[in-house]
Amino acid sequence: MIALVPLIGLILFLILLLVAIRVGVDKDKPGSELHAPTIHKSGIYSIVRKSPRENIADHKPSTEALRKYLNAQNEDIEGRKLSAADKQRLLREWEEKIEASIAEIERGDQEGAEFYYYSYAGDDPVCAPSISKGQFVTREQIFQYPNIIPPFHPGCRCELKQYRGDENLRETTVIGMRSLFEHDRLPSLPDWMNIIKSV
Repeated sequence: MIALVPLIGLILFLILLLVAIRVGVDKDKPGSELHAPTIHKSGIYSIVRKSPRENIADHKPSTEALRKYLNAQNEDIEGRKLSAADKQRLLREWEEKIEASIAEIERGDQEGAEFYYYSYAGDDPVCAPSISKGQFVTREQIFQYPNIIPPFHPGCRCELKQYRGDENLRETTVIGMRSLFEHDRLPSLPDWMNIIKSV
């Protein structure tokens, strides 16, 4: 009976040793729960880095809807006559500007950009009251609200630029970096049915 006590103690020690070895081996496996990359758990890249190409169409008029609308209009907001060639150009520019905005965001995703700011390629009396030059949005806000991606109306001159951190903000902004979202609320955006004839 006395001889069994050391034997039982040895067996328990060996069992505990095997369990410890097993835990150590499991911990080092690549698919282990302990070594799963935290970036995937947080969901940052899986949400924020998704291209806006997939859902921007849900927030902008389709090419066909825009064509129909333009064909029914005879002048822009400033009373200038719209010819058939003007309407074709406005439609083509709309598609090019959507593509340019998406490309800028996708390029920013590759470079790890977190912030984008609004700039203007010319005067835009439709967008200027709502969006100041230099106001910024985060990449996550772009994901959540694809309707904040320019263009906002036919003839829109507003552009979205990725903020790289080395820009001279005095040259690129009027008001410095200020968020487009106040109190985390989506601001009112320009009405897409306002037309500015391209010059």
